[in-house]
Amino acid sequence: MSNKHLINGKNQLRLWILGWILVFACACNKKFDEPPVYTTPDIQANLTIRELRAMHFPGNFEKILGEFTVQGIVIADDSKDNFYKSIVVQDATGGITIRMDGTGLYNDFPAGRKVFIKLKDLWLGDYANMIQLGAGVDRSDSAYPELTGIPVPLFSRFLVKGSLQNTIVPRQIGFDQLADSVQSCLVTLTGIEFAPGDTGKAYGDAINKLSVNHTVKACTGGSAYIRTSGFADFAAVKTPRGNGTVTAVYSVFGTEKQLLIRDTSDVQMNDLRCTGPGSKLLFSEDFEGAIPNNSLALSGWKNIAESGGKTWLGKTTTGNGYGEISAFATGQPAVVSWLITPPVNLGNSANEVLSFQTKDGFDNGGILQVYLSTNYDGGNTPWKAKWTLLKATISKGSISAIAANWVNSGNISLAGFPGTVYLAFRYDGADPVSVFDKRTTSFQLDNVRIQGN
Repeated sequence: MSNKHLINGKNQLRLWILGWILVFACACNKKFDEPPVYTTPDIQANLTIRELRAMHFPGNFEKILGEFTVQGIVIADDSKDNFYKSIVVQDATGGITIRMDGTGLYNDFPAGRKVFIKLKDLWLGDYANMIQLGAGVDRSDSAYPELTGIPVPLFSRFLVKGSLQNTIVPRQIGFDQLADSVQSCLVTLTGIEFAPGDTGKAYGDAINKLSVNHTVKACTGGSAYIRTSGFADFAAVKTPRGNGTVTAVYSVFGTEKQLLIRDTSDVQMNDLRCTGPGSKLLFSEDFEGAIPNNSLALSGWKNIAESGGKTWLGKTTTGNGYGEISAFATGQPAVVSWLITPPVNLGNSANEVLSFQTKDGFDNGGILQVYLSTNYDGGNTPWKAKWTLLKATISKGSISAIAANWVNSGNISLAGFPGTVYLAFRYDGADPVSVFDKRTTSFQLDNVRIQGN
């Protein structure tokens, strides 16, 4: 075979290979199919949720035989596990809870999804007066028959998924309007607060996985329960102590009015409480009982030298009592001293603020700070507890003498700390033999107050 034939053969082979490369390249660069455009299901509602609820006779079970369809928006799902094996659907006329024998329902039926419910062969019933929709009736216990949830394989038979991310607008109602007409509806109530004994408490029992009721009250009168499952993601979160709004699905258990929140963001209570209006004094100390030039020994207070052997002293100037601390003349390389208040209960109040006054003198770097603890045991080793530094204005910069005027700390919010707390005024100074690193600043403290609502 001649070289010419060999060359032609090689060229043909190259062309053949190049052709296949182009074919594969085109296949690899093929544009992926775009997702189909959403189209509304070809189905129409011929019944309102209010009309559906009217089909039920209290205490009975009714099988729906007609070709009825209702539509609505999912207002609550099981994404936070406070709604168990159920979703709640609402239209302009009312709401209905649908029992479904499955979990992770929010994947297909999230809040905001429109859903069409084909009612034929479903059942209506009530649980302690709360009307629900389900797939059948469990009569294994003849004394307590129970509505059963729609099985997972039948979801698509009875529920047709519509559009997503529809706007959910809660009904703004007064507390006195909590009635059967708004069962399973998302409502917003204003002027609401937890009862004093239910503030700062976990929403649910996350340890034993038990549901918990907490009483909420309206400024205009009346009460209801916020009920939370022990399985809810937010079961361990503490209830707030202020006043504000609650957005929740209204439910009942017998004659009890219940509010089921979807998440803690449904509870916004940042205002002053309406029960017992006005600020009240929760704690006060003016140091007038202190013995001048003696270690402070006030009822309930702790005066502890962590290092350096220096404690706070009682002082009096022109008839005014106060506390004072300084590392001067101690000869100690480190002086750390604690002055700790008695325990202060914040469990029955809201919007608490701390205030106090200070003076400094001969300032050369000593530090005074104020801390708060919720786990200090009241003992003589406060440094073993967990303390949170509070942001306060402390007198500073008086180099040659004690400051002429008291400096106000400002109003320091304690609203984020529930239950019993301790406050500590911690001094950090030094008076080593060497002239270097002397931090012997004097601090004076007076008029410690905690107010709340």
